Amino acid sequence: MYSGALLATAARLAWDPSTYTWFRFLCAAQYRVSAAYVAACGAWLAALVYLAAAAAASARHRAAATCLHVYCAGVVCLALSEVCYGAWMGASLAAWWRSSPQAALARRGMDLLHDIKPALLAMERYKDVVRPVYDMIEEVEHEAPNNAFVIIVFGVLGMILQVAAFVMARRLARRGADQRPLAPAEKEPPHPTPAACGVSCDDDSDGAEPCEHAPGWRKKANLRMYTILDKIF
Repeated sequence: MYSGALLATAARLAWDPSTYTWFRFLCAAQYRVSAAYVAACGAWLAALVYLAAAAAASARHRAAATCLHVYCAGVVCLALSEVCYGAWMGASLAAWWRSSPQAALARRGMDLLHDIKPALLAMERYKDVVRPVYDMIEEVEHEAPNNAFVIIVFGVLGMILQVAAFVMARRLARRGADQRPLAPAEKEPPHPTPAACGVSCDDDSDGAEPCEHAPGWRKKANLRMYTILDKIF
């Protein structure tokens, strides 16, 4: 969702005159950096989605863990780039508002709107045209601050989703490492046979638990019994 929204915004910044004309005129440097950064973030998020899909589709634990580790590194890089971009944008806009001629022009334009509204209402001859224009100016003045609110809300939501994605990817990678199949050297050794342990497996044994008998044990036991009887008698 965020990837598509960022790519759509980058397309509007590049080709929609209603979006980029005023931004490019007032803040040329911020416009160029924002257009490039938004497009790069959209492509980066799309690549992260493909990495997550590759990890989910992989049947090999090692390949899935590698994809998840790369995904985590990509999320961290994206978060660091967002912090750097936000800090640079805030500092550059503050400096622009204080000293840029375009900022002074923007302030004069906002004052001009307040002067235009009474003049518009005075044009009785063009009342059918003037009134909608006046209503649009009023709507822009009242609804423009909501853009900052929407940016803040979606920024916080994106940060929470990125943290959750990083934590889940780390958990999945760790779970895959814990559930990997044992190597041949790590497999449990076979249980020793009674002959290897030197334990007698005769029927008259006093052991509480019956032991496992090797093949041919009864014949060998009978031979030992006949030998003992022959020596006695």
